[in-house]
Amino acid sequence: MLDWVRRWGWVSIFCLCTAVVYGHGMKQKKGLISEYSFLLQEMEKEKSFVLSQKEDLNLKIASQSDPAWIELVLMRDLGVVPEGWLKIHFQR
Repeated sequence: MLDWVRRWGWVSIFCLCTAVVYGHGMKQKKGLISEYSFLLQEMEKEKSFVLSQKEDLNLKIASQSDPAWIELVLMRDLGVVPEGWLKIHFQR
């Protein structure tokens, strides 16, 4: 029995050490994977938000040459009304 331990004991110790190092490495790997997947989800949310903002800005730029849009902006923001229209001003 003692002879067997001398010959094969180092193999058992090596396998045990390898298993411990492997387990520790896998734990770190899983932690990094979960962290990076969270960061990826956040970046995808930010990307979709930025793309929607880009689309809105493109629509605003495209509509600025439209006379109906210009009239609407003048009426809404500046309070300008076309001739013949009645302007009513409410005070708070």
